[in-house]
Amino acid sequence: MKNSSGLALLKKIGSQKVATVMMVLLLMLTYLGTLEQAEHGLYRVQQKYFESWGLIHHFSSAWWFVPSDAFSFSIPLPGGMTCMIIFTINLLVGGILLLKLQKRNFGIFIIHVGIALMMSAGLVKLKASDEGYLQLWESQEASEYISHHQWEVAVFETGNDSVDEHLVLFDRMAGKSELSIEPTTGLPFQLKFSGALANCRALPVGPNWTPDSPAIDGWGLLEQQELAENEQNLPGLTIDMIPTDREDGSRQQALLWGGQNYPWTFTVADKTFSVALRKIRHSMPFSIRLDNFEKVDHPGISMAKEYRSDVTQRAAASQRKVRIEMNDPLRDQGLILFQSSWGPSNAAPDAELYSVFTVVRNPSDQWPLYSCIVIGIGMAITFIQKFLAYSKKQAKRHEVTS
Repeated sequence: MKNSSGLALLKKIGSQKVATVMMVLLLMLTYLGTLEQAEHGLYRVQQKYFESWGLIHHFSSAWWFVPSDAFSFSIPLPGGMTCMIIFTINLLVGGILLLKLQKRNFGIFIIHVGIALMMSAGLVKLKASDEGYLQLWESQEASEYISHHQWEVAVFETGNDSVDEHLVLFDRMAGKSELSIEPTTGLPFQLKFSGALANCRALPVGPNWTPDSPAIDGWGLLEQQELAENEQNLPGLTIDMIPTDREDGSRQQALLWGGQNYPWTFTVADKTFSVALRKIRHSMPFSIRLDNFEKVDHPGISMAKEYRSDVTQRAAASQRKVRIEMNDPLRDQGLILFQSSWGPSNAAPDAELYSVFTVVRNPSDQWPLYSCIVIGIGMAITFIQKFLAYSKKQAKRHEVTS
């Protein structure tokens, strides 16, 4: 009985009905997310609709182009993460585990393996990848790239030959009234973060407005509405530094803002430390030096027709010359560097330009290619089998008629 009930459950999980429901839900999420993208931006929509386990979608009369808010309601929906995981399990169970493998359906089996591999590639990219940018002037070299969206608080001692940074992700502070960071090795103080704002401005405190943060040294943080383009949001927070030994100094408080040019600096135990709110830095297993950037304009206008970068990629014991173009990225050790833009946009005709690369760390970068090859092989096998079966049937029919 247990075996039969377990088999029945597997058949339900791997049924075409479940696959159809998941495809309809994914289509619905894509449609709703595309409409909402115009107001809330791509990054926030991706997080809400495709990187979540579930969500609440709000409908209003505006969706049906009714001039007034005559009605509105909300419905819960599974997130893209949930749908993709269930769909992948459905493919594995229904198309591979429960499929009675025979010679005539071997091609179908291979097709399902390829589709499951492609779905797995999407899940791996969703959970294990990160993305940022790298901006270089000619002759400049770097071995790290900067995140587009994620922020961190970096604490480090200044004046040393080597910098040992202590990092705290800004996401840990979101939605919390206060977050304490206990003293760690090398830091003779405790840090407390409070009043985290997703988007704000640092302004001199005046009589005409009340800051959304404590007023410190005549400055305060004014909360702003979050922008649709998440890259333009500048977060802020209040930080308290509490020495572990009160004889080394007194408690100090400061404001950290994403738009400030210099870090907050203080002295404890005769050592100088700096704290900066910045976008997350990701290390690369190699460095990139920009040797030459070339921009080709359309004839008679200053609009770029194409642009490319000649770089030197340096690793521990080797180096190589690479040309990165718009449709020809650099791929190595799970990193992909795309030629994405250049600047400054208002530069004079003979002025020096910098090159901007989009950097993506994706462990499953080549999986879609492999899955397409597997699916192609499966389709070819299926087509050949169907063709041979049809040819045999036609040959027998011809023998009978003749």
